[in-house]
Amino acid sequence: MNQSIIRLADSFVVRGKDMQQKTGMTLKWLLLASLINNFAFGFIWPVTTVYLNGPLHQSLVVVGWVMLLVASGQAFGSIISGRLFDRFAPYKLILIGTLGMICIQFLLVFFHGWPFYAVNLIVAALLNGWIMAVINAYGTLVKNHDGRFVFNMLYFTNNFGMVFATALLGLIYPFGIVWLFILSLGLYFVLLGIVRHAFKIDITVDDAHQQSAMPKLPRWNLKLVYGVIIGLIVLWIAYAQWQGNLSVYMTTDLHLPLWQYSLLWTINGLLIAIIQVGLNAFHLVTSPKAMWIQIFGGIFMFGLAFLILPFAHDFTGFAIAMVITTFGEVTAFPMIPALVNELTPAALKGRYQGLVAAAPSVGRAIGPLVGGLVIERDGYSALFNGGALLVFITFAVLALLMLKGYRHTQQFTEGD
Repeated sequence: MNQSIIRLADSFVVRGKDMQQKTGMTLKWLLLASLINNFAFGFIWPVTTVYLNGPLHQSLVVVGWVMLLVASGQAFGSIISGRLFDRFAPYKLILIGTLGMICIQFLLVFFHGWPFYAVNLIVAALLNGWIMAVINAYGTLVKNHDGRFVFNMLYFTNNFGMVFATALLGLIYPFGIVWLFILSLGLYFVLLGIVRHAFKIDITVDDAHQQSAMPKLPRWNLKLVYGVIIGLIVLWIAYAQWQGNLSVYMTTDLHLPLWQYSLLWTINGLLIAIIQVGLNAFHLVTSPKAMWIQIFGGIFMFGLAFLILPFAHDFTGFAIAMVITTFGEVTAFPMIPALVNELTPAALKGRYQGLVAAAPSVGRAIGPLVGGLVIERDGYSALFNGGALLVFITFAVLALLMLKGYRHTQQFTEGD
């Protein structure tokens, strides 16, 4: 990491010494930080394909490689910061990530031609993954709320920030891409203020951080943690088809207008908000039994939606599939980091929450490539049926792992 950024982060730490250190993370500030981070990044990456292929005149092949590097950078940032969280001062980590993002947004304002835009975007993705993993790890330090509730709300704020930013893109982009970078820069300054105000807390696992040998997970805990993380990657490989190849299928093969594809994501965003409110209203996110129903019921619905897609030839069919997909993702996805939290001790939570945060990026990096190869070889029906098969295999493997091994796992409570 650039030494100047580290020195700047240290100066913030020194200036903040007189701040009162709090024990435990305050949920409202954590959720606000998550919202702003995704809101700010949502002004940057969704226009990548349009901007590279349009004003910068790059081929779709080049665009594909850039998107692959963006997703890989995001995954790499999450993995690295997650591992450092258990060994390094978390407050410094999120400061470094936020200050780095401010520097990158400043550069993007002035350097957004080819290839500077692509390089800056890849670094921005790495820092975004870095910040997301640290925020996830801070979620394990919230003391006055159930972990399932915390990660459910983090999933909601992540999606709401991104959907809200994407909705504003169409209004702002015609005035010039520079305005998107300026808005993003302003939001990261707001995030910096929140970090300085609320993220300097007393971490009670300092002794574990100072140990030369980190603790090891029990055997079945390790198997289940890696099982659900790999399962999450597979689900995101399937989900990536919705975000990329499906738009080509709807507009090119079926000749449906682009606004209908965009409307699917409006439905997705609204449903996420409605379902999250319902889950919280009935306290389902804090029930251990409901967690299993959410995980496996969600995965099943995710696969069911892919079985509908081969028969969808108009907007209604795709809308039905999107509704089912949204129910699946909003129930299953937030419970995976919550489960990993319960299966990992305090000294290892950062490492494994970093892997959880990286999983969607890995899936988004692999998904378009895998989908493109299947489409070229066998067509869209094979893609949709193959997606369903992949999801149901994931369902079966995770179910077998849980039935065989969950009773042998060790559960970790706060401070363990």
